[in-house]
Amino acid sequence: MPGLPLATLTDVWLNTVGKYPNKVALVMDGQRYTYRDLDARVRRLAGRLVELGLQPGDRVAVAMPNCLEFYLAYWATMLAGGVLAPINFRLGRDEMSYVFGNVAAAVIFLHHEVAPAVLPALPDAGHRIVVGLPDGEPFAAAESGPPLTTPVRLDGEALGVIAHTSGTTGVPKGAMMRHVDLLFNIRNTTLPFSWRHEDVNLLLSPLFHVVALYSIVPSSVYLGATVVVAQRPDPREVVDLMEAEQVTCYLSVPAFHHLVISLPDIAQRDLRSLRMIGYSGSPMPVRTIHRLAELFPHARLHNFFGLTETISLTHITPSPCAVSHAESIGKTIPDVGVRIVREDGSDCDFGETGLLHIHRENTIRGYWNRPGLLEEALTADGQWFNTGDLARVDPDGFVYLEGRQKEMIIVAGENVFALEVERCLLQLDGLKEVAVVGIPATGARAALGELVKAVVVLLPGAALTARDIRRHCVERLASYKVPQVVEFREALPRNPSGKVLKRELVAPAGG
Repeated sequence: MPGLPLATLTDVWLNTVGKYPNKVALVMDGQRYTYRDLDARVRRLAGRLVELGLQPGDRVAVAMPNCLEFYLAYWATMLAGGVLAPINFRLGRDEMSYVFGNVAAAVIFLHHEVAPAVLPALPDAGHRIVVGLPDGEPFAAAESGPPLTTPVRLDGEALGVIAHTSGTTGVPKGAMMRHVDLLFNIRNTTLPFSWRHEDVNLLLSPLFHVVALYSIVPSSVYLGATVVVAQRPDPREVVDLMEAEQVTCYLSVPAFHHLVISLPDIAQRDLRSLRMIGYSGSPMPVRTIHRLAELFPHARLHNFFGLTETISLTHITPSPCAVSHAESIGKTIPDVGVRIVREDGSDCDFGETGLLHIHRENTIRGYWNRPGLLEEALTADGQWFNTGDLARVDPDGFVYLEGRQKEMIIVAGENVFALEVERCLLQLDGLKEVAVVGIPATGARAALGELVKAVVVLLPGAALTARDIRRHCVERLASYKVPQVVEFREALPRNPSGKVLKRELVAPAGG
């Protein structure tokens, strides 16, 4: 079959199925599925969606764990002309109810494993297609009818995905991704990561997360590569899977990388197939990067950065600089416009901290049912999106985050960037994770305005004290940046997407 001009994700699917029908597309729960196998099932499920009356632009909600049915629903929605609206089943009931109400899905896919969390928030409207539940159309029945022989044709400007953020404040916002945006992301993910047709990509992220939705799944299909799905984030099981399936690339958060390198036998495992390891989502301890480089000298290491609001990743660390520039999020990728500006809108000099702005063309068109909300973060000329992140760039083009603007701490008139203090503390052996916040200065120190507070989680067996924490900082930071308050906790509070809830750290634990 000749290649197709690519305007939508449907084109991406059809193009690859036509070219590589016998290539293994998916490995899940011990089963292997070729593109031909999956296409037959995707088309039957898409046929059912159209039979149910799904119209182009209608939303299809998917509340499922990482499973074959989610993958089929993803591509069936595309072929049927629908808009995929994945549901983060880790949200609280009120947030989940809001998301369901916001998307007003014509069809809802639901899996028994997440039903206890989802059912209390589920709306009455919407046709239900279910796995392992008594109420609704069984998934097996939905994919047993006649196939959709002619997929619904859409323009590239058509909406493809609505991915809801789960921020640390406010209700979730539905980021709208058009098909043209998704294709932009595919091309600007595969190039910096050097992904290939021959790759075996490990999927650890939940399929409702943008890393899977925007990047790993569609990019793998675009290239005709193979995706291996990890059912659970158990480090030993994941390493077993990587070894058995000869995984070549995987992306994960720093905490999971730490668990992998901490396995007692990790140095003896045969992971020579690994050629690319990516990390993002929070600061990566430098010692973890060094250990990855020691264990996997044959693998390229990449820190990367992007937002739900940006169409693709915006920064990536070149692999040769992964160790030498370990604290950087990397350099701006070629197709992305970036500025770092002062409060007055003028450009910062090299080394000067300012607000990170992304060009309007590199951001989503807006939030679903929230007209004008995204525009509140745009500059007066409408050309730049203010991320709210504080950043600086060095003369070689490496960008360093300093934290969120609203998280900047002011001690006696001096600016303290929380992320700078966190990076310093993460160099300390025995420390698992840390979050730094500002708290009101009271009593004799009231004139300082704010104090720096470090909330610390130790590794098992570590015996660090508050004095150890402060001494480490005194040797490396200006005196006003040293935490005046140190609190130890067993874990940091996080939202359903794993972001640390810093507002809960201002008061003492239990306070």
